Amino acid sequence: MGGFYLVFFTLIATEHVFEHSYAANILGFDETNLIDLNWYVFAGIIAGCAFTYFTFAIRKWRYKTMTAIAFGLAVIYLAYFYFVIDYGVEKEMLFVPLFIRGAGAVIISIVFLTSIVQSGLPFQVFPQALTINGFTGAVMGATFGPAVIGEILRRTMAKNADLLSANIVDFNPDLTHIPIARIYGIVQTQALVVSMKEIYGWLLIIVALTSLLVILVSYSSVRPFAIFPKWSNVRRVIKHIVHTDKDIRNNEICTQP
Repeated sequence: MGGFYLVFFTLIATEHVFEHSYAANILGFDETNLIDLNWYVFAGIIAGCAFTYFTFAIRKWRYKTMTAIAFGLAVIYLAYFYFVIDYGVEKEMLFVPLFIRGAGAVIISIVFLTSIVQSGLPFQVFPQALTINGFTGAVMGATFGPAVIGEILRRTMAKNADLLSANIVDFNPDLTHIPIARIYGIVQTQALVVSMKEIYGWLLIIVALTSLLVILVSYSSVRPFAIFPKWSNVRRVIKHIVHTDKDIRNNEICTQP
């Protein structure tokens, strides 16, 4: 499960490498519009939490089913950007991929965290499970994935920039009156868009669809059975821990010479 978790966040690591550059540098969004895009992701997170609660927690859908749904959303996210990414995309058109990314990310996170709890971890050390979940998703997924995608982007963009600049020669009459700095900017912008589409295609076909196929052909009947305590039990356990810790400290003070 941890391997699929890391692969998933590597797939959507393009959010750290591509999305801000695409929205700011290519679409020309200002800070207000860039902030508004976060609401699309937030809406997806809320929808993903609600969906997971009614399907995974209430109806006890299998881990395989929920993982396949999360990877299916990752496939849609990558496919949307691969086919739709362009120079004149409206902000509203980004609602679908960002919404789907938020929903998929929270679904896989809940499933992974539940698998940790179901493995036999007692509730008293549940914060450690949250730490593991945060480390894997926020640290590994947010550093390893962007590092890999960023390096691929650097190499791919250099290749595409060389190909696009092949026609920029001194005797090209169409470029006679255009400043060289502007020509360089146009080439870099075009190379960025082409490279992003190329990488989205690689992630979609090679990684996302392959991972989804592996999940679909695998067999697993495991369903969530972890029983989470009521809030009254949680408060009682916390009070017991506090009182126990206080007694231990008092005994240590009394035994000191």
